Formats: sequence, structure tokens, C-alpha cells
Amino acid sequence: MDRASLFFGGQNESTFSFDETLPALPLPELRDTMKRYYASLQPFGTPEELANSRRIIDEFANGIGAELQAKLKERAAKMKNWLGSWWEDNAYHMMRLPLLPYQIMSMPCQMIHVGVPERPDYMLKSFARQIHHTLEFWDLVRSETIKPLSSNGGKIKYSSALYKYFYSTSRVPGEEQDHIEKHFLTKSEGRTPTHLIITGKGRQFAFNCVHEDDTILTAPEILVVLQRLRSILDYEPVGDGVPALTHDDRTSWAKNRNHLMSISETNKQTLKLVESSNISICWDEHQPQNTEESSQLSIYGDYHSRWADRSSCIIAFKNGHYVYTGEHSCYDGTISASFATFMQLSFLEVPEPDWSEVKDTKLVDIQELKFELDDRLKSEIKRVLDEVEKRGIDVTVTFEVFDDYGKEFMKSQKLHPDSFVQVLMQWAYYQMHHDIAPTYETALMRHYYNGRTETLRSCTNAVYEFLKASDSKSTTDEQLLQAFRAAVNDHRYQMDEARKGNGIDRHLFGLWCIAFENKLDIPAFYDDPLYAKSGGGGNFVLSSSTLGFTPNVGFVAPMTLDGYGIFYAITSDAIYINSTAYRDSIKTSARKYNAIFFESFRRIRRLLEQQKIESNL
Repeated sequence: MDRASLFFGGQNESTFSFDETLPALPLPELRDTMKRYYASLQPFGTPEELANSRRIIDEFANGIGAELQAKLKERAAKMKNWLGSWWEDNAYHMMRLPLLPYQIMSMPCQMIHVGVPERPDYMLKSFARQIHHTLEFWDLVRSETIKPLSSNGGKIKYSSALYKYFYSTSRVPGEEQDHIEKHFLTKSEGRTPTHLIITGKGRQFAFNCVHEDDTILTAPEILVVLQRLRSILDYEPVGDGVPALTHDDRTSWAKNRNHLMSISETNKQTLKLVESSNISICWDEHQPQNTEESSQLSIYGDYHSRWADRSSCIIAFKNGHYVYTGEHSCYDGTISASFATFMQLSFLEVPEPDWSEVKDTKLVDIQELKFELDDRLKSEIKRVLDEVEKRGIDVTVTFEVFDDYGKEFMKSQKLHPDSFVQVLMQWAYYQMHHDIAPTYETALMRHYYNGRTETLRSCTNAVYEFLKASDSKSTTDEQLLQAFRAAVNDHRYQMDEARKGNGIDRHLFGLWCIAFENKLDIPAFYDDPLYAKSGGGGNFVLSSSTLGFTPNVGFVAPMTLDGYGIFYAITSDAIYINSTAYRDSIKTSARKYNAIFFESFRRIRRLLEQQKIESNL
């Protein structure tokens, strides 16, 4: 695995060459979705509750549901992706909670894997390299020369459209609903912003990232900029902290943003510079000592220096640790993982810059961005910072590595690694809480036109049977393994079906949206208690996703107060896990959950190995 083979496309191959040729997003038949939906309810309902749900489903399918499906089919006939902007608008942009810590994706940058020192004395140099390689990635995207996304040796093509939302893009607050503003353009589309913004100690600085010939700045040139900025931050006063306003609830921030622009034309221009810069970087004064601490600080840290609305941001801690964060409505975690992999391979393959070039570099102009503030906004900045301080760390994050084994052992058992982890993840919850959990897993849909994700309801009937078997004293080891294998294989089948377009939740979401858009009453179907109990409406207790088969893993907050976020990456010999939970839950504990999760991995391996020994006797 190297940069060239993974990321550098051919001369006749555009990054976005597959996008327009991808098939339309399938729209399932209503009867098929209702059948799958009812099956997903079965682990969660009593016979009486299931009978009631059966009645509700039949009434919906034969009544208003059929009418909504007809409207949805009309929409699908006109659009290659019938979801359109519904997913961003209704699943994300109507939420009024602050983006940090509740809606932002974070991915710790584990530079230790590529031999880069994470220490203060090397920080400025590693920071310069971070920015330079980030600019390389940006340059590949704007020149459309980054290799189009695909898998299975290029046989399966994926949409690369979300790359365009990684840079120069912001989620702009609205009083009732937010929206995305994308300023990024490829070279074939026009001139894209080339300035970068670094914020530290409440002050914001911008500089141009390209030379007059449009080539990107070198790492030594960037190092000089960073040395100058570090002197300013160390020896000059703290700034006014305008970025703090972005950490308010979305309605309050929308009002303050409108007021900020109303004060002067200069403020409007400055705001556009902030929201359109190609890269946004927060130079955080904290000094985390490990990956877990940097993960935790990535959703807290220096609030006066984080512009929360940006689609992507690099958090650079003062002692040489880094985290990449992303605004989830703009793109999905696979884009973050792709970027993180590029960065690690860049540090691994590209030689250390010749830092002696620093003395001969031409100084790059640095502009400090300042807003004109009135007493109202000064008071609002103080209020937001006070509220953030009072709220404290209410989403806890852990980072742990299970290194007893990884995907090679799982594959040796003829079990799919992701399905293997998913079943054990639910077993850990069952052992800790003595109950099953409605479980969400991301199913990627990027092999369809502008596709994003589908929900896999991972607590299948086969998983439920395994969990019940594990709790029965009469279950033999052989029977438990038989149930485990059945659960893993069924999960794999359900994932394959979801990725073919035979899911549940996006279709139910689309039916809800078409009713809402046509100003129809929301059907009683969505009020069925088992709809929420099985995870519908964002009520999944376990929210999970695999980030693939590198050490790069990230996280978001749990969906529910008494839930967990479990996010993992699987390598040949280890599993990297970020877990999240809410501090104020009296039920959950991410640390205790992880301990049970790890012991579950060990127990199932002992059983599998014992079975192999016995079969050879």
C-alpha cells in the first residue's frame, strides 16, 4: 500500500469520472420494506406488541403508505437519487444542538504508526508537514487527479462527489434550518479559494497557500509562517474569541451571525474569508499525552479558537498531537479515513524536508482577520464560553486497542471481520446491561449516484438468538458457537442486502419526508412504540461504524442519552476502537463496556480454538 497506487490517478482519469455513470439509488417496493421492517421489530416486542405493530404496518401499507410510495416513485422517476438533499436537510440541518460536541466527527491522527515524533520540540516541523501534505491532497482534488474511489480491483465504482465538500465548505446556521455553502471549485470549474486560516488563542490569521505559478507552498516556507505565528501567540494578547459564537445552539448562532454581518461590510467580507478558506486549522494550547486525550480534547479544547461550522478542520495541539474533525452533514467518515490514510502514507514515504531551506525562503504575507464587535456580541462571546465551561465534558471518549488478534484470525475461521465485531459488540452490551440494544451500523451506498449511507439494523433475529443462547445455562459451547456463526453470517447477508438498496430506514425516512413536503399529516405508523424501541427516529442505543482496515478510527457522540457510540477499524492483528458515552447517563460506562467487549473477543477465540482442537481429534 503506497500513495501512488491508492491516490494518484492516471492522466486520462478524472477524480469524478465515475460519478455521472453510477446507477440511480434504488427505491424499494413498499411491501418488501414492510416485511424487512417487521422482521427487525421481532427481537424487541412481546407477542401483543408485535400483533399491534402488524396491524399498524398493514393499515399503513394499504392506506397512506401506498399513497406516499406512489409520490416517492414519481420523485424517483425524475431524480437519480430520490433522497436528494432530504438527508442533509432533515436528518442534520434541522437539529438545533451545538455542533460541538454533539454532531462533529473526530479522527485522531496516530502519527506514531509512521514514526513521526509527537512531542513539543518537533511540533512546528510536523505541523508544517501536516499543512503541506494537506495542501497536496487539496491540489489533487482541485486538479481532479486523485484516483476515483473504487474497490475489488476497480470493478466496483464509487461516487467521489463528497471530496468537493472537504475543503472551502461550511455549514451555515439558520434560525430554523442550517444549509451548506460550498466555495470549493475544481480547476475545470473555476478559481477556488487558496487562502488558509489558522486560529489560536482567539485570534485568526490567513495566508495564501500557493505561489504565483499556482504551486503549493513547501514545508520549509510553511514552517517560517508557523514560527512567526507562534511568536505572536506566545507574546501578544489573547484575541476577542469570535469563533466561540459558533459553539452556541444553532438558532442563537444564526441570530448572532446575522447581527455580526449587519455591523459592517468589513465583517461580511471577513466572515466570507473565514467560511471559504481552503483549510481551517485550530492551534490548540492543550497538550494531550496520548491518543485518547487528544480524542477527548478534539470535541472540547480551545472553543475560542475553533470555527465549528467548517466541513473539515485540523486540530494541532501545542505538543505535537493532531486530530482531524469533520462536519457530518457535509460528508461521511470514509472521506476522513481516506484523507488520514493519505497523510500517514505521505509522512511515511516522503522524505523529511530540507529544513535548511528556511533561511532562503521568501516571507509569506500573513493577514490577521478581525471583526468589528459591539457590546452585544462581546457579551454573547462571554456567555457562550461561560456556558461551555459550565457544561463541561458531557460526552466522554475512550480510545483503546485490542491487540490479541485481528482480521486474519477472523478470516481463518471463515467469518467476515466486520460481522464478527458487530455480533461481539452486541454481546458485550447484553452482558453488561442484561438487555438487547437497537443497533445502527453504517452501510455505505456510494456505489450509487450521489449515494451516502443506509442504516443496517444490526440486532437481527439471528443475533438475538445468539444472545439468548449465551444467557442459557443449558447451552453447550458447540451450540453457542453454532449460534455465533449463524449470527455473523446473517449479519453479513443483511449488510449485503442493505448495500443493494434493500434497507429499511432510508425508505421509511423518505416516506416521512414526502409526507412532510406535501404538508400531509405524519402517519401514525411513526408513533408505534416499537418503531422507536427498535431504533427508528434516531433511537439506536448502539451507534456504530467500521472505518475499514487501517488503524485510522474516529467517532461521533451517541445517538441517545443512555447509548454508546462504538467505532472501530480492523487490521490484521488488532482492532482500534473509539467509544463514546454521555457523562450524565446513570446507565452507561464506556470504560466498563470496553473491558467486557475485549473479554468477549477473548472468550469467543478460546471457544473457536477449542472447537478446532476437538475436531482434529
